[in-house]
Amino acid sequence: MATLPRSRISSIVLCALLAAHTAAATTMAQLDTRALTLQSSDIVIGTVEQVHSYWNPAHTRILTDVTVAVSRSLVGEAADRITLTQYGGEVDGVRVSVPGCPSFRTGEEALLFVWRDPRGVAQVNGLAQGKFDIARDAATGEMLVQRRTPGFAVRDVKTLGRVAQGQAAPALRLDALVREIRHTLDATDR
Repeated sequence: MATLPRSRISSIVLCALLAAHTAAATTMAQLDTRALTLQSSDIVIGTVEQVHSYWNPAHTRILTDVTVAVSRSLVGEAADRITLTQYGGEVDGVRVSVPGCPSFRTGEEALLFVWRDPRGVAQVNGLAQGKFDIARDAATGEMLVQRRTPGFAVRDVKTLGRVAQGQAAPALRLDALVREIRHTLDATDR
């Protein structure tokens, strides 16, 4: 029986470990408006003021803080600002991307479903499922919402059923989404 050189064995073990790590992909349950509402400590409408990426104290992870000026609070304490923290970002030429995480740009408006971890750190609920970008209709001025993260666009404000690949995402009315959130809140003892 032939023996493999030590370097070949190391390569095989490394490949097996990487394959096992890759196979443990993130699975995400689809959340409708009711679930997002009931699982959120805060639901706010606001404008992104600042996006700041940095290394954690151990220099092992890149985190990004997103500061949002709140113009309207639907759930939670009515603070002027909320800071969201999420994994990923770019620091010192190193970029870490987390699949399914929403992206933020200074100046953009959004409706955000937020949850807080045990330490009180605010995060977008359901990754990109909890961020709805707001745009204004050029002709009417009406506020419209849609998820802009690829693969997360929705076709309606109640079920938040995803738009099929290749189909155009409809512009949904912000007031319709807010009504659906309020309907959920009124129907529960929250």
